[in-house]
Amino acid sequence: MKRRRAGTLIDHAVTLAVWVVLFAILVPVFSRARNNARRATCQSNLKQICLALWQYTEDSDGVLPTRDWVSLTKPYAKEKDIFRCPVKNDGRGRGDYFFNARLLRRELGGISAPQSLILLGDGSDDSPVARFPTGWRTDESSPAWRHLEGANYAFGDGHVKWLKASRVKSTFRMVMP
Repeated sequence: MKRRRAGTLIDHAVTLAVWVVLFAILVPVFSRARNNARRATCQSNLKQICLALWQYTEDSDGVLPTRDWVSLTKPYAKEKDIFRCPVKNDGRGRGDYFFNARLLRRELGGISAPQSLILLGDGSDDSPVARFPTGWRTDESSPAWRHLEGANYAFGDGHVKWLKASRVKSTFRMVMP
């Protein structure tokens, strides 16, 4: 008769340790992947908002919107949820993005070097506009660095980019028309 051999306490401890190490390695990997997916969704939202903004501007004789830019551009958006960042989506207020206040009611065609000018970005505390460069002020809060210590920004030419906080703070040309 064969005798069944039970594992020793050390065998079980080693197995448990292997599982703990695997878990400790994989949890941050999956968390980062989830955060990257949310960042990509946010970038897609900003791109779609840019398209809606350009359609609005075209219908408004080339003039960018007023402070109420969210309400003005929503009719041009295919999906209304694009005004919500997947990381911050708490369902309150007008949206989760800001519009560069220095561009309110300006002619889109009159902006020099639009490829290096921030048009829209991750906002915080439901502030629809951001005033630059008098400090980072989106009404009463600072920019939202909610995507892995950075934020997503849409530029005047329509491209969207994630930037580290230090990169944006170091160059106000990105917000000055």
